[in-house]
Amino acid sequence: MKSSSEERFFPGKEGENVKIKIPDVDRARCDLRCILGVILSVNDNLYEIGTKEGRLHQLYSRHQFTICKEVFIQADDVPPVQILLREVARKSSNLGGQGYDRCTCNTLCKTNRCKCKRSGRLCNSKCHNSGVCGNK
Repeated sequence: MKSSSEERFFPGKEGENVKIKIPDVDRARCDLRCILGVILSVNDNLYEIGTKEGRLHQLYSRHQFTICKEVFIQADDVPPVQILLREVARKSSNLGGQGYDRCTCNTLCKTNRCKCKRSGRLCNSKCHNSGVCGNK
């Protein structure tokens, strides 16, 4: 079993960019399905991966990520902060993480009364359907 897995998944090297799938429970339906990272170190076939938000808290085995051909992030861009995958997904989310945040404004959403405007996000299609909005 181990040898067939090693044949299918070639080992990654330090500095290679990887794509990690975000579990469905950790993201909103319209968020990205993967995050990009870089391999920081390899110990006993377990990989430490860093993102632009910090070093991921857990170690990953080779079958949990895909190696990218392109370079998106360098190891120098990773801050020395430990962070969970769920937090990385929340920070890269358009809507603030799991589920939808929405406003129910009847106005143009130009003041901080609007929940979306106050939190620094754009209104989305779940907020007020096809109504007029100044925060789209």
